[in-house]
Amino acid sequence: MSRHGRWFDGEVAAERAVTVTPTATGIAIVDSGGHSVAVETAMLVRHGSSSGWLKLGHRTIEGWRLDLAEPVDPAVNERLPTRVGGGGNIIGRETMVAAVTVTVAGTIALGLLVFAPQVVARHMPMAWEQRLGSLYDLPMNAVACADPAANRALHALIDRLDPEARRDGLTIQLLDIDDANAAALPGRRMIVFNGLFDEVEDPDAVAGIIAHEIAHVRRRHVATAMVRELGLGTVVTLFGGGAVASGGGSLLSLNFTRGAESEADGDAIVMLAKAGIDPRKTKQAFDHFRTLEMDLPAWASSHPPSAARGARFAASYNRESTYRPALGAADAKAMMTACKDKKTLATSAPKPR
Repeated sequence: MSRHGRWFDGEVAAERAVTVTPTATGIAIVDSGGHSVAVETAMLVRHGSSSGWLKLGHRTIEGWRLDLAEPVDPAVNERLPTRVGGGGNIIGRETMVAAVTVTVAGTIALGLLVFAPQVVARHMPMAWEQRLGSLYDLPMNAVACADPAANRALHALIDRLDPEARRDGLTIQLLDIDDANAAALPGRRMIVFNGLFDEVEDPDAVAGIIAHEIAHVRRRHVATAMVRELGLGTVVTLFGGGAVASGGGSLLSLNFTRGAESEADGDAIVMLAKAGIDPRKTKQAFDHFRTLEMDLPAWASSHPPSAARGARFAASYNRESTYRPALGAADAKAMMTACKDKKTLATSAPKPR
């Protein structure tokens, strides 16, 4: 096992401390939350050494970087490229844009079919993701909550969890719907139903849920789900300028894979740790929903739901860390009582862009 490593996954703008172990065909990267990612040797690019670190890139993921402290464990080193070189990404954003926009002819469709939905989604320009999102609808009873104090509290929570998120374009909207739910939407958007605060009564637990949804946004899981559901043929037609039938379904019906949910949980655990928010509160939220005679909300489902997810948050608790409340008392009260005064409701929620 490598003594120490630092990893940037190309999605979350944060360095993660990791350990690295060899596998039969490459390496496994394990972060502090226990989340493991396998990488094939053929996908790695060796960039050489600098200041005591061996630097590696990924051939298909822009912004991905793994630095290993030298000397690298011999067993790990055997799974790394031996030669320095390679330009990094072989599927760059510009290449994808050019390939898809040239034509919607069969050759382009055939070319796209070789890529998994997550690869297509990862390189999809945000404007395309927003256009795909326009095929879906929010719930019919979606009414926006114009509660300034509650919205300020939600923004403060996001800034605590991911200081770069709002600068990178992430937006959050509070809806007056009784369901206990929160969701990531296309185009770096998130929604929260104020019914969530009736079931999850601790702001620290809400922080874990919001962090999970931020991770879905950062990793382009929504775009991946849309590509998987609509099919690559629809994506090619839409981006080539053709018309497609509207009514892709409900945005809340989009399902993430077990792997995507695991990734989002792992990222949420890292965010909570960096923000100094007690992760055990999120575990308690999982426990609470399992005791109710109702289906788990979308943020808690895992095809099927698993108690192991809550245990994973609890296991990340560090006795040596100093935790403090996710929000101050005033902000916490404003968020947890959001939209209770019906005068704070807007007439309708904006349509997905």
